[in-house]
Amino acid sequence: MFLVELVLQGVRGFRELVRLRFQSGFNIVTAGNEAGKTTAVDAVVRLLFPSGIPGRIIPLVSKTTPDASRAAVVVFSDDRAYYRVIQDFSKQAVNLSQYNASTKDFALIHKDWDSAERFMAGLTAGLAEEEFANLFVLRRDHYANRAPFPGVARAAMQTPRRNNPVPRAGAAPGQEARLAELKETLRKAEEAGDAEYRLDSAKIGLNDIAKKIDELEDMNARFAEMDSNLASLKGCETLPENLDELLDAHEQRQGQKMARSDELQQDIEGLRMQLEVIRKAPLWKDMLFIAGVVVGAASLIAGLFILTAEQADYFPIGVLLALILVSAGWYRTSRRNAQRKIVQREIEAFEADREEVEKSFEEGGTAIMEYMRATSSAAAAELREKADNYRHFASLRRELLEQRQHILGGVTVQALQGEFAKQQQEVIELERAARAVAQNAVDTYSLRQEIERFESASPGGASWDFGSPEDAAFPGFGAASPEVGEQAQGGVFLPQLEIASRIGGIEMETLIPAVEAAAQRNLAAVSMGKYVKVEVGHGSEPVVHDRNDAEVAMSALSHGTKDLLYFCLRTGLVEALAGKLRLPFVLDDALAGFDPARQQAACQVLRALGAKTQVILFTSNPALRTGSDAAAELK
Repeated sequence: MFLVELVLQGVRGFRELVRLRFQSGFNIVTAGNEAGKTTAVDAVVRLLFPSGIPGRIIPLVSKTTPDASRAAVVVFSDDRAYYRVIQDFSKQAVNLSQYNASTKDFALIHKDWDSAERFMAGLTAGLAEEEFANLFVLRRDHYANRAPFPGVARAAMQTPRRNNPVPRAGAAPGQEARLAELKETLRKAEEAGDAEYRLDSAKIGLNDIAKKIDELEDMNARFAEMDSNLASLKGCETLPENLDELLDAHEQRQGQKMARSDELQQDIEGLRMQLEVIRKAPLWKDMLFIAGVVVGAASLIAGLFILTAEQADYFPIGVLLALILVSAGWYRTSRRNAQRKIVQREIEAFEADREEVEKSFEEGGTAIMEYMRATSSAAAAELREKADNYRHFASLRRELLEQRQHILGGVTVQALQGEFAKQQQEVIELERAARAVAQNAVDTYSLRQEIERFESASPGGASWDFGSPEDAAFPGFGAASPEVGEQAQGGVFLPQLEIASRIGGIEMETLIPAVEAAAQRNLAAVSMGKYVKVEVGHGSEPVVHDRNDAEVAMSALSHGTKDLLYFCLRTGLVEALAGKLRLPFVLDDALAGFDPARQQAACQVLRALGAKTQVILFTSNPALRTGSDAAAELK
């Protein structure tokens, strides 16, 4: 089983929603001090082991948002199914659902604490919450604050422990030779295993550098693409940051201008319709004027040639009537022409207003028009689109530049390529060394068992015992306080060994050598070869050997080195279990007490362990992250 996603909201200091995604191998989550690393780890444990006990839920509730405190985790189980556990800490409710590939959604399967707890117990191999926390969670202060593990009796915790061997009396020479041969074969097998481990570590480092170089080459292609896109948007680099505000104001003015122009156009069209009704009428076309002219002409002719003396009075009447008709025609045509002039002047006034609106809009949008000309944009919408595209591509380029700087880590590309060549040479040399001792790679478990069988069968040989309540224990590695009584852990390294043996179905005689082999590889790598061997379970405290094979007393080790040893033993225990049980190994800033070089070396150990089981490292040191890591950040 491994974790896929962790979601937190309103959990302790997390007010806003936080989402972390994980991969099946090594994961690193960086966060500053008091950024929520411990909260995230506590939430993982709480979600994997649902419990409706208020005392376990309330500590996770945020004090600032107590009514909206919830968390969820998505896991991928050994049966290749996705499950999601959601716990509402505020309402003290839980639901557990399974992902349905056909509907692409999670379907609820449990919504009460008991059934959810039983189901999750099946995914976590039946471990109790405290057992999981002691086996698969490693915190910064675990070594200094190790306390007796509840519920594990001393008798159950005792592992076979060898007394110091005494000289064997009467042992057959053939047996002595065979025993010496087995020990020599074991030594060579361990050397072969160490050579293979160093080769694997070097290959991991070479692969990391190769991934960096590949990513840099991919980034160069993406840089070229970004530069091409930015070049096609020429002129956009001069656009102001507040262009969107300017465009919004411009579009608002444009809308107002269009509304005013439409209103004026409607008025102008109405007046033009009136102008068409009031047709232009010349005086000589007016009917009254024509009638007056006709009457006047007729009166003149009649007065000269037709009318008699008695009828002479009709002549002035005809002339007067003609004058009246001509005057009426003139008045009517003048009035109509005057109306036309009034309407025409109104039309001209509206047209002048429309031109003023256009001119005012153009003056207010001078800057926008200049930006449009600079970017060859035909409209404001096109200008906005180009500006958005330019900002998008520029942002992508900046992100690429930041990623490139992060990958390079302050060195040049040439230096990285040089390091790659150097690492290649180292891998070649280590491969040669590993091939030279490859024929010695045999099953060390069987060798140890056969050696123990020979030694136990020899007269006066080493005897096995299981300790006694009076045996002293090394305080840093499993010693219990006198008050613990029958629950004391006794003189045995790591109370987790009994749990690991039980849940993994591995005999102690097999488990301890496996832990030793993995731990001493880790110790040699993290201590830079200063310490090369560690033995557990053969006394009241671990036995450490330096590069000269000299035994170093635990009291002679510094506190930091004891922390280092504890880290190596815990990772060795997880590695020994990985073949039988794969559960996520979560570290809460466990490397913070190491110096920078040992932090980097310990991180490499965790990367190698990530090839066998999921490892999630929460750390405050972002320098431990590499470009090939599955990385996340808590803010």
